[in-house]
Amino acid sequence: MRYDLSILIVEDESLIAEMIRVMIMDMNYPRPKVALTKEAAIGFLESGKVDFAILDLNLREGMEGIVLAEIANQKGIPFMFLTSYSDQKTLQQAKETKPGAYVIKPFSEEELMAGIEMSIMHSKDNKDEVVSIKDGHRSILIKMDDIQLIKAENIYIEIFTVNKKYLTRMSLTSFLEQLPSKYFIRVHRSFAVNRKHIESITKSSIIVSGQRIPVSRSYRDEVHLRLNT
Repeated sequence: MRYDLSILIVEDESLIAEMIRVMIMDMNYPRPKVALTKEAAIGFLESGKVDFAILDLNLREGMEGIVLAEIANQKGIPFMFLTSYSDQKTLQQAKETKPGAYVIKPFSEEELMAGIEMSIMHSKDNKDEVVSIKDGHRSILIKMDDIQLIKAENIYIEIFTVNKKYLTRMSLTSFLEQLPSKYFIRVHRSFAVNRKHIESITKSSIIVSGQRIPVSRSYRDEVHLRLNT
């Protein structure tokens, strides 16, 4: 699975950290951040620019991964653990921090992917903040806040986000059923917009992130009512 999210790798062995980074890039994830020390990891976690963390449970200083997990929890960042240990005592200590998954070293790319997928899909803090779409044989998670507008194109929809555009085979109606109606508004047979990205509105159009989107007659009254204009 691929995620349009910012990932942090915390691993004190530079060779292993690089291996994980390459694996993540091979999965077509955005370029991940890497921290080799607890201090560097804390800096990233507190920066507000991390959406998901892969934490080495056993840093050189000891079980410092648990300390980082507690910080991640405070910041609402979902995470998973990497560990060389599989004994029950170690796992029980880690379990109390509520990680999304454990991956035991050594691991394959498939095992790492499964751990990330499991962690994000079951994250209490993120389950209502991302939406899943199909991209060929892959599934992608997109942050709802990043979605600017959606455009219907025959049997496909184009999803415009802050960073890029996605094309997936789905009806606009079906996709909107997955999104919170208080933020996403259908303005035309072929368009829906995220009200958080609306810059201006007239009787017949809306400007979203610099793009002029038509507001059709059949949706005009509802659009203006919902936007209180």
